[in-house]
Amino acid sequence: MRWSPLALLWTLALLGCASAPEPVRLRDWMRVGVDPEAEAAEVEAGLAAAGWARTQRVAGSGYVALGFTRGEERAIRVVTARGVTAALDSHEGDGVRVRHGAVRLDEREPDVDGDGSPEVVIARDAEDGPCLAVLRIGEAGQVTLAPDDAEALQPGSCVGALRDVDGDGVVEALARLRWPEVAVGAEVAEVEAALVLEEGAWRSRGAPTGYAEAERERRAEALARARAARDLPRALRLAVELAALAHLDGATVSAQVERFDASLDGLVLTEEVSVAVDAARALIASGWGARPDPAMSRSSADEQANEGAGRAAGLSQPEGDQDP
Repeated sequence: MRWSPLALLWTLALLGCASAPEPVRLRDWMRVGVDPEAEAAEVEAGLAAAGWARTQRVAGSGYVALGFTRGEERAIRVVTARGVTAALDSHEGDGVRVRHGAVRLDEREPDVDGDGSPEVVIARDAEDGPCLAVLRIGEAGQVTLAPDDAEALQPGSCVGALRDVDGDGVVEALARLRWPEVAVGAEVAEVEAALVLEEGAWRSRGAPTGYAEAERERRAEALARARAARDLPRALRLAVELAALAHLDGATVSAQVERFDASLDGLVLTEEVSVAVDAARALIASGWGARPDPAMSRSSADEQANEGAGRAAGLSQPEGDQDP
């Protein structure tokens, strides 16, 4: 068949009007990373071959978190598009030395802080309660630890709970603070400091008003009952806790010491309790930052409290000295 000049021109015109081919884009055909579900299955199979049993599984958009046990040992693996991005093991490879402790997944709603992105909460169980860590899962599969001020409030402290303490829809992190060094018997002073969510971190900025008032009222009522029953160890514990709540609310050192003294005023103390009271006053007067010396005298504690009050009033302070 022969093309006429007109038909050839018409064909070329159609070809010239056709749209240009789409450019080749690498992202359309090249996959980067791994499939979390498939990778998690491989991780589980590998650990199963080593005698581990999967006991927990939490999956969300772009991640799979797995919890395993083998006898007394525990393990956590968090898998994202980047592979295993978090691995925690209760023990070292010899199964004897402790590495991360008794870790497990704290199964809850995936968006803990309400920012629209998923989080995985890991708990480490201990004798005095769990310690929680919040892992944020990024869009690209990266995992970051959500910071908190628990360690800054008290060395060795951790977040023991995550809950909305004032009903505003925002979860607070509750840092567990304990002072066994000033306890008499089993009456160990303990408070939960409510850390507020601020720019992705849980910070010590003063507890929500309703929560702080409820904590004070509960202890004040318990203190009245302990005083009436002449339960000195319990009264001492509650006195320390009330002073600690004042500290967390930003009260001056002198105000904290006064709150402590008022809680025990008029009680006849035994020698054991008297020693513990002096140690507690020293702890409060030092700004809660130094391990108290039980032999510290009441007059020495007064001097430290007065010094703290002077700093709070704006008087000059020595170089390097900071308000608690």
